[in-house]
Amino acid sequence: MNSHVWTHNVNFSVYGARIGVRSNDARALKELQTVFPPHWRLITTRNVDWQFSLYIAPPTRSGRKPIHRLWSNEEQRMRSKDLEQIFIAFDQDVQLAIAQNARGKIFVHAGAVGWRGRGIIIPGKSYAGKSSLVRELVRAGATYYSDEFAVLDQQGRLHPFARQPALRDENNLNQKISLAELGGAIGQRPLAVGTVLVTKYRERAKWRPRVLTPGLGVLELLAHTVAAPSKRPMALEVLTRVSKQAIVLKSARGEARALAEQLLDALV
Repeated sequence: MNSHVWTHNVNFSVYGARIGVRSNDARALKELQTVFPPHWRLITTRNVDWQFSLYIAPPTRSGRKPIHRLWSNEEQRMRSKDLEQIFIAFDQDVQLAIAQNARGKIFVHAGAVGWRGRGIIIPGKSYAGKSSLVRELVRAGATYYSDEFAVLDQQGRLHPFARQPALRDENNLNQKISLAELGGAIGQRPLAVGTVLVTKYRERAKWRPRVLTPGLGVLELLAHTVAAPSKRPMALEVLTRVSKQAIVLKSARGEARALAEQLLDALV
């Protein structure tokens, strides 16, 4: 990587995390900005927490597609002839870089919506169905905050991370949908968390929630939290505050559409 000449760069910040992106190709760097995370803003400082490097290979003499490369810090993250695949890898890695380096914020892998002035967060790993449930909650009247990360401040309040939602198709591939297609309002202000839904889709499952103790609620949230070692004490403090102020419900669930209105009606 050191032999490459980086002629173009963009440095930006999201929730205090400073991210650098550089490339040898101005057009590719501009295209990459279309998948920058929500709420990003340009910064002028050269000191960044995380550096991405995108190398666009020149055309080959044989006419075959050249192999482009993406580095995350000093590690080669991907090499591919398909620039779209490199963009997907960047999208995944930049979110984790922000989650680890955000100032005064904790990122939990979770869907998140607002409802009647309170936040609802749905922690879960990939394939747990949280994006589908977020979509149906928004269609039923909730306010969209995120389908990937619940961003919590030191008081335990939920902040928006309104990236373009992604739903899995029948081949388990992420398909982005526009915020306009999602419909509903997009959250703008921090909310106290009122409900934590610990749930996973299971065919023909019935929603029969049990209320978890604050201690068990912390463990459920902690299992899905992204935090650098230096931020773990803060994460534990924030998650404890959330679990004490919110009701934590756990149950398997069936189809998201059937559950969404029932949930919102119950969460008064």
